[in-house]
Amino acid sequence: MARSLLILITALLIAGPLACLADGDPCLLNPFIKTCIEAKLRATYDEIVDLKYKFDTLLIDVRTPEEVACTGSIPTSINIPLDKVADELKLAPHVFLCKYGRKKPILKDLVIFYCHSGNRSATAAHVAVQLGFIKVKSYVGSWIEYATHHCLPLDCTGAIPDSCKITTPLM
Repeated sequence: MARSLLILITALLIAGPLACLADGDPCLLNPFIKTCIEAKLRATYDEIVDLKYKFDTLLIDVRTPEEVACTGSIPTSINIPLDKVADELKLAPHVFLCKYGRKKPILKDLVIFYCHSGNRSATAAHVAVQLGFIKVKSYVGSWIEYATHHCLPLDCTGAIPDSCKITTPLM
């Protein structure tokens, strides 16, 4: 009887908090989600633009190679599609360097992720934290914000931001 009670109490102590997470707040599961993200986990446009002067920060574009080919990428970024992030961040440093031409980040280096609109970057940032990276951010504005500032294609359709379109006055 005492053993059964001990097992029940142990199960409740372990499963109870997990049950709360499973049906509770998604922000507890991934703090990088756009609607949840705190300022300290969010990279800003200005921070992204300044990265050309910061060689100790790695900017990772998690869009597909096809998306990157259509639109271009943010200078200094490397492309690691979302489905490969975990495996690539586990590569040996010399393999990472040969493959990407950049030093593999160590766990205390700042790593910033971006995608098209900020959703995949949130997932990638969460994966990096689970791998032990301490300084991780998601560029919530992602490609859409960057492309809008630089009048670049938004997606593979070639659409450009409305603010970049030249309008001809009607006569």
